[in-house]
Amino acid sequence: MPTRRTKLRTLLGAAVLPLALVSPAWGLPGPPPAPSAPSAVEPATVCTPAGVLYGEGGQRAQVSLCADSGGPLMAVSAPAGCRRPGSGGRLACLTSGTWTARRSGTVVATGTLPGSHAHPGPGTYDFTATVRVRSEPAGVDVVGTVHATLTLTAPTAAGV
Repeated sequence: MPTRRTKLRTLLGAAVLPLALVSPAWGLPGPPPAPSAPSAVEPATVCTPAGVLYGEGGQRAQVSLCADSGGPLMAVSAPAGCRRPGSGGRLACLTSGTWTARRSGTVVATGTLPGSHAHPGPGTYDFTATVRVRSEPAGVDVVGTVHATLTLTAPTAAGV
């Protein structure tokens, strides 16, 4: 015949067993959260190599074209790396000039380098730039035309 102590253990075991089986379910994570609405595309600077300009005596400038979009203005720049024979490496370069952006053959924006223009909206643009590249210290001074295709994904800012 079960003793009082055995009955107490049986009752306690019967009470604890369901808690032991149910409590792990309380600790499990719930279903994954519903996907949120896609966030707006952040402004981004897009750069691509646009060409190499050569000058007298082995001067050389490797030029890229960059467009920064996502706001009411699109900033366009033409960073360059300069070399001249005997310089032992790249020199600091300054660029200036003009640029034109076309979409499907139609001119949508023009400006000076570096410079800004009203953002024409997302899309793929063909950029052409006439660039003068000068080095510091002096030694490279080249002028030429470069081309690049840039895809802007950020929309224009609201109210533009």
